Amino acid sequence: MASGSADIRPGPVAGLRGVFAASAVGLALAGCATNPVTGDADFVLMTEAQELALGRQAAQDLATVFRPYPNEELQRYVQALGERLAEASHRPGLIYRFTVVDSPEVNAFALPGGHIYITRGLLAYLNGEAELAAILGHEIGHVTARHGVRQASAAQAAQIGTTLGAIFFPVLRTQAVGSLVNVLGTALLRGYGREMELEADRLGAIYLDRVSKPPGALLDVLSLLEDHQRFEVAKAEAEGREARTYHGVFSTHPASYTRLAEATRVGHQLGVDLNRREDMASRRAFLERLQGVTFGDSAAEGVLRNGHFLHQDMGFAFTVPAGWRLDNRPDSVVLTAPGGAALLQMGAADLTQRMSPRDFMLREMRLGSLSAEGDISSPDIPGHSAVARIDREQVRVNVLHLDNRAFYFIGAVRDPARIAEMDSRFLETARSFRRLTEAEREDAAPLRVRLRVADQGTTIASLAAQSPLGPTAEAQLRLLNDLYPDGEPEPGQILKVVE
Repeated sequence: MASGSADIRPGPVAGLRGVFAASAVGLALAGCATNPVTGDADFVLMTEAQELALGRQAAQDLATVFRPYPNEELQRYVQALGERLAEASHRPGLIYRFTVVDSPEVNAFALPGGHIYITRGLLAYLNGEAELAAILGHEIGHVTARHGVRQASAAQAAQIGTTLGAIFFPVLRTQAVGSLVNVLGTALLRGYGREMELEADRLGAIYLDRVSKPPGALLDVLSLLEDHQRFEVAKAEAEGREARTYHGVFSTHPASYTRLAEATRVGHQLGVDLNRREDMASRRAFLERLQGVTFGDSAAEGVLRNGHFLHQDMGFAFTVPAGWRLDNRPDSVVLTAPGGAALLQMGAADLTQRMSPRDFMLREMRLGSLSAEGDISSPDIPGHSAVARIDREQVRVNVLHLDNRAFYFIGAVRDPARIAEMDSRFLETARSFRRLTEAEREDAAPLRVRLRVADQGTTIASLAAQSPLGPTAEAQLRLLNDLYPDGEPEPGQILKVVE
């Protein structure tokens, strides 16, 4: 959960809707355009000027949800590498902007017009500059081939919606934003579809070769993504949730082995040596850039430690019910009971005037009649609890005030027969809300990537035993170091660990 205010009832992204509507004005002026990559005629309903305007507005809206990772040196490095690739691309005249996003998700995506993003979560799993170049080259390929524009144009022609939505991770597809996701949002969430993803792979290989980066890095990246996908799918099944992988796992997206085979075929066609790999000095220099990078949730999002959710930036903590899953989203925290029997969503909003927690329910949340009310205040945190109806569903609402912010917990059950049982969990969780102690503040510090040189006795099991990553530590450490699923480090190998 990112620090800052949150709207109680989010509405449409008006800026994106306005840009898309403006692009429709020029439909009579657009139609078939020459594809910058293939030279063939593409059916598009958007001029390049409209494409650039769309990308600018989408980037502005994205910035309100996802923040750049606060490491200027790392940002400059990624921008410089991306510019080298972009200058060798089929659209070198565009101004490309590359951003490392402060998110633990493993993903990267491109907006129309040259706005390209990679998460720090994906960055942490890479093991060389050439692998980073392969990711950026793939995303540049989406821009140069105008994949976003082509999909939006096809959707317009078929009258499949006229708004562009909030974007990018499966974790964001909540009821609050689900209605906003459509053409561009779906592309960023799922990838651009089988043929376009394969085309972006081919273009990425070309751009790697043009800047003298070993094209074999593309195969390394695709192997990494396949390994991470297998790990994440198994983990998600065990936790009863949807897997979150690179561009998601959807039928429109080519399987990793298909992409590997296609990349190999294209490499042979281009006369590119896919066996050539990055030299050790370059890999070492890249790994040193990852020293200290945040791994997992950040201080701005809050962290889960030993059954307690701790938020260093906003200064609060609460206890998670035993056995419940916590999903930390940019705009909220969602707790899910075993089997999906109940959901408890926690969010925050800045207080603009003095009011009681009950008044906040009535005036800011615009709840109707309240029942089963009660005081849940602690000595320095006023709080109120009540049952209300939201969208025809009966829910438990708890509001607590801390440091000029209102924190709200909204709980709902799937089976009405279990409402009494789950209601007690909702109340217990809200009552556990407290100001962060000094000891908890130290525990709330984010985990970071650290480098270690393996010696004769170093094993993944020995590293996992000292790791804060929990039951999946061995698998994650192998993924981080290109040793998945059962590899072991060699003496002298530089390893990424998490501390």
